[in-house]
Amino acid sequence: MKNKVFVYVGIFLLIGLVAGNILLQSAKKADNYESQTQTKQPSKESCLADECLLVENLDYPAGELSTEVQKALEEAINDEYKALSTYEAVIAKFGAVRPFSMIKGAEEQHIASLKAIYDKYGLVPPQNNWTGKINVPPSLQQSCQTGVDAEIANAALYKNELLPAVQEYEDIVLVFTNLMNASEQKHLPAFERCN
Repeated sequence: MKNKVFVYVGIFLLIGLVAGNILLQSAKKADNYESQTQTKQPSKESCLADECLLVENLDYPAGELSTEVQKALEEAINDEYKALSTYEAVIAKFGAVRPFSMIKGAEEQHIASLKAIYDKYGLVPPQNNWTGKINVPPSLQQSCQTGVDAEIANAALYKNELLPAVQEYEDIVLVFTNLMNASEQKHLPAFERCN
């Protein structure tokens, strides 16, 4: 009987040592990860915050934009704000469902790209006035159709109105083209699949 008690106590101590070692190793990994992420500087790919949109070695503002180009830039960011607010409203109603949860992040990046243009030319971007003003359809399938319609309209807006208005600004053309292509080639197919 005494031998069984010693065996059980020994097993219990061994399990305790192994578990303690695992916890210690996990804590070290977490500390190491935290110190790495704190010292890592944001990259162009990971930066969404306004304060890290500035381009190094560039005098701000980089130039002046005509009224027509400023209007095109405002239409672009307002359309992206509307998309973001729509997808956030759908997520608020139905939960973090795909593709809304994924495309929401893309819309945030689109807005960050446009804000970088505003910063570059010394302009203040407008606020998002769409928050809380979106009516979400009663079903997820209908919401997917709303996404289809929004992405078709977004791509057409860039192609037919906004890109022609900014053709003399290579940097803005590049951003607008990337946003149009994302709508047509990535977001639209995702919403069509969920519809």
